[in-house]
Amino acid sequence: MIVSIGIIVLFLFVNVYAVPYIKLVINGQQVSTDVPPQIVNGTTLVPIRVISESLGAKVNWDGDTQTVTVDMPRETLEAHTVDTFWNTYCSGTVTEPKIGDSVTPEFKDVLQKALDLLKEKDNTVYRFVCAYIPEIDEQPYKDDNIGAWTDSMTHTVYFNSDNVSQTVSASNTWGTEYTALTLAHEAFHESTICSGSIIPISTDTNNRELQAYTFEYAVAKHIGAASDLQNWLKQQITSLIN
Repeated sequence: MIVSIGIIVLFLFVNVYAVPYIKLVINGQQVSTDVPPQIVNGTTLVPIRVISESLGAKVNWDGDTQTVTVDMPRETLEAHTVDTFWNTYCSGTVTEPKIGDSVTPEFKDVLQKALDLLKEKDNTVYRFVCAYIPEIDEQPYKDDNIGAWTDSMTHTVYFNSDNVSQTVSASNTWGTEYTALTLAHEAFHESTICSGSIIPISTDTNNRELQAYTFEYAVAKHIGAASDLQNWLKQQITSLIN
């Protein structure tokens, strides 16, 4: 991750204009600053510290040399995940997601079959899943309509334990395909969470889900998933468009 930051030094007699309000938004979140943004000779200037620290960098000021240094940690979780993604694609080494202790033995068997299915039918997506999902766990969720979700801090994918029993009791092929496609769906979300991803981050929830379901549908067609499963995915996409 390479961060290039230009520092502008203001001298006397430059034109500084006060503006009513300039919003500063970083990664979809509005950020307040002690020093308000200013427009100088037609260029908008914002405080370097708040931007850098919001992105995980450390900012230091050396009064003796009149120097500002900005150091970006190399191994943030996001940077490590993106590195893992590219290393997975550039080498033959693939590490499958860890299946946590919270996962029941029955669902653990389904998860392994789902990974094996992706590996056999769509190796590119299999590697994508392995790169972006470090761990899979099981946990109850208040909304039964949510089958799985991604923890934005740890990048762990959780399956709703209230729904897992339905997946396990489903026909062997359908349950495996559904689980494989859900992993692809959540890996897509993981890729948008990670800074440096090649997939742009959308701040609109419906748009994010639309992109993820569209990706999932493409994978479903590629692995030859059951027609009713493909039709269900098309229904999700249509509802999000409308």
